Amino acid sequence: MTSYTPTAIALLDCAQLVGSPKDGSLAVLEDQKQYAKYAIPPIYRTAINRMQLPLLQLSYELIESHRSTIEQDRTDVILCTHAGTDRQLANHYRVTANAMIRQLMQLSETQTAQKLASLLPTQIGSSHDKVGEMATTMATRIAQSCKLTGRAFAIEAGNDSFSEAIALAYDSLRTNQAQSVLIAIANDTSEHTTHQRLAASVILLKRCDHPIADAKGYLSHVSTCEREALPAHANSAGVHSIVLCNPSSASLTEQLKTTINTHNIELDHRANILPDTGIVCGALVLNNWLKKPNTHAQALFSNMPDSQAAMTFTICREYKTIERQEHNTVVLCDKQIWLANRFGEKAYWSGLTDQIGGISTLQHELYSEGTLFKANGAQHDSYYCHTAAKLNTDGLDLLAQPQPKEVLAHTLQQWQTLNLPKNAKSMVITATNLGPFIERRKLLAAKLHALYSQCNEILGTGNGAAHVCLQKWLTQFNKDALSEDFQASNLSRQVATHFELNDCQHLAIEAACAGSIAALDCAKNAISSGRIDVAIVAAVELPANLHDLSLCSSQQMLSRDVIATFCETADGFTPGDGCALVILTKRQLATKYHWSVLAELNAIGSSTLSKSMIAPNSEGQIHAMDHAFSQTPVKPAHVEFVETHGTGTAVGDAVEVAAISSVYGPRQQHTLKLGALKTQFGHTFAVAGLASVIKVILSFEHGQVPRNLIRGELRSDLQLSQLGYDPMHDEKTYIAPKGMRHAAINGFGTGGVNYHVIMSDFAQ
Repeated sequence: MTSYTPTAIALLDCAQLVGSPKDGSLAVLEDQKQYAKYAIPPIYRTAINRMQLPLLQLSYELIESHRSTIEQDRTDVILCTHAGTDRQLANHYRVTANAMIRQLMQLSETQTAQKLASLLPTQIGSSHDKVGEMATTMATRIAQSCKLTGRAFAIEAGNDSFSEAIALAYDSLRTNQAQSVLIAIANDTSEHTTHQRLAASVILLKRCDHPIADAKGYLSHVSTCEREALPAHANSAGVHSIVLCNPSSASLTEQLKTTINTHNIELDHRANILPDTGIVCGALVLNNWLKKPNTHAQALFSNMPDSQAAMTFTICREYKTIERQEHNTVVLCDKQIWLANRFGEKAYWSGLTDQIGGISTLQHELYSEGTLFKANGAQHDSYYCHTAAKLNTDGLDLLAQPQPKEVLAHTLQQWQTLNLPKNAKSMVITATNLGPFIERRKLLAAKLHALYSQCNEILGTGNGAAHVCLQKWLTQFNKDALSEDFQASNLSRQVATHFELNDCQHLAIEAACAGSIAALDCAKNAISSGRIDVAIVAAVELPANLHDLSLCSSQQMLSRDVIATFCETADGFTPGDGCALVILTKRQLATKYHWSVLAELNAIGSSTLSKSMIAPNSEGQIHAMDHAFSQTPVKPAHVEFVETHGTGTAVGDAVEVAAISSVYGPRQQHTLKLGALKTQFGHTFAVAGLASVIKVILSFEHGQVPRNLIRGELRSDLQLSQLGYDPMHDEKTYIAPKGMRHAAINGFGTGGVNYHVIMSDFAQ
């Protein structure tokens, strides 16, 4: 069971790298031996982000210097990043340029088509580009090379990213979910200059119950506050300075000065003389303060963003414990979902229980007029699958993706939900890809417009089909270039605005295909720690688009027919679009506000353990399951239903069943029901975990576990019948009565991200 014994959080150490004053660039390790040192095989080296090696260097050295004082088993890695890393931009340009030019070539005469072909991207993409462009893999590579097996994920919250990472670390350390946390932050700017430099920093925090001799300081308080008012402890004795971590404008600095003058607190101006390093600036300010002579006993660090609330945290130089926290049971109180052509929970339940689901034949004409569909196999920047669970919506861009913010807006507008208290301490955390396509194309605007001009020159004057097509691409580029800054965390701001939440933190998270369970875990920890009262966990990802289809096809991830989990014909997954949300709170508040309790979130276990970036690891999955059961009185024998990750690959299915059998054992009297949501709605990437959570909630409500769409003969080597595991050809009722039902969910992701969720229904 989780311990809430009074404890302290030590800031053990920190390190940083900042670009040169000459040109703003950062000395990136180029020695080929360094790749081997950090366990990066040759096949990945052209696919990784340029900030990976500097972060690995800093992290490895910091962890090694404190190896004897930390427990690698429960050390988390939190990476702070932002949209538009160099690998994301390179991949997106290549796929977009290829799609546009191929479409123009098909609509042009032979001679013109040959001239257009000369503009095709010449850089051959790596088969591992899809893995390399994900921010998550930067965190998981750190965990892998440093031999850390706690959680590993990436977050983005604009200029608040560093403070938000501190808050998430505080939650997991305070609730004993982690023993130590490594925070890594990188600023991968598109253009680095003497004014805007590349930078990276790492911070190591540790939970402790006694002073640590070489600790740099102790984290004593984390909270949000309104922009016009500092938290109550800010003007208490001993807090001598407040540091503006990320000054985005002179007016904001003056605004902060006015605010703190009323509290008679000194403003630290060092943030204003640091080089412009974007989201890394806050970490550099903290690093500089820690190196300062011991004149100030405490410092209050605060970001002052454009939103109403700011995240603040206090660092003390002397050992200071955090007060004991009461146990908070976390419950789920509401839900909303949209997958494929099934909008809302009733339609979703229908899709789970009928023989159709949401998977259908792809309309190839939506994907660059079908010019990149290669039915006989994948070539670079093409795709081969012909089925998907595509969202039934209008407003597709020219890569066939809907606007995430419009999908989320429609989902929210149709959701008759709880009347949330506006001033409750709240959190909105959205699981998604941290590099939205619209943001990528905005950063690529100059390059894409130059490509348009070259194509236009070759086509010449006219109004033929190719000219009309080219103008559509220009309209897309112009729309993206003129759009407002759209980072992934803006989806969370969109949700907070919809609910008119005032005291609210908002961030986006990426943990590959386990993203929404990682978000759920962070929200649960924030409520359990007492820092947050109400959390909204959202997930939006729309992978049935040309970019993701191309990159996934190059790595042979997709099924050539349709996903066939547990079956002999399993050869990969079918992609699916989705959007889902749930509301969490502590049980006491649900009772106070008379909210329905749909389920209790008993425990979430985690582990980052892998043999490679893409291969599933049974040991890591078992570790996550064991970690979950260590937190709750619920035992494996009590669980009737396990919703599998079930990606429908030969290796993945076998490894997962082996891990389940290791923890749950064979069933003699009553079979263990195995769910496979992806057989109905495909693989929705970051949304998959939350879709499974809602499936479990609905199964509690209806008293039955939905069927899977089993396609073909079951694999005999899985030994499902011998183990007493039911692959669910048909729906089954729960054996346990209402109020005593237990279910579990697996969520796995690239890089060895493993989560296991245990849930129970609740008799009101």
